[in-house]
Amino acid sequence: MGGIPQNRLDKKMINVWRITGLIWTALCALFFLLPGIIIGVVFDLPLVMIGSTGGLTLIIFLLLVIIFPPIRYARWRYEVREDEIDIFRGIIVHKRIVVPLIRVQFTDTAQGLIMRPFGLASVNVSTAAGNQSIPGLLLQEAEAVRDRVAYLAKQVHEDV
Repeated sequence: MGGIPQNRLDKKMINVWRITGLIWTALCALFFLLPGIIIGVVFDLPLVMIGSTGGLTLIIFLLLVIIFPPIRYARWRYEVREDEIDIFRGIIVHKRIVVPLIRVQFTDTAQGLIMRPFGLASVNVSTAAGNQSIPGLLLQEAEAVRDRVAYLAKQVHEDV
């Protein structure tokens, strides 16, 4: 295992994470802000208490939509080597995952509802220990990575 992997996700992934952040912010507003306003009006609570739920929603919006996506993009790296897949990610806690190709059982690609309009896909790698995903690759690149991982895993299994 060398230095930090060199391959990056496609830059469009920032927009995908921003849209996902907007959805989470809308859900938080639905479950926190709206009930906070209703309870505040019904029980005639001070505006400061009602505003605190709005402030919480604003903080969630700033974090999930404005601040985290570009940082997340800058930290996300991956590399497929002859004998392993190396994944590095994390905003606050950096996580390094090395998947030995001898452990790979199967690979696939997936395009979610938000990724599809951007032409992005994820490569999913499954082992007995769990699944790892490399999100935010152009569809053609994701298919090439999937095929390369499958080919290298087959080669490693044949050598054993």
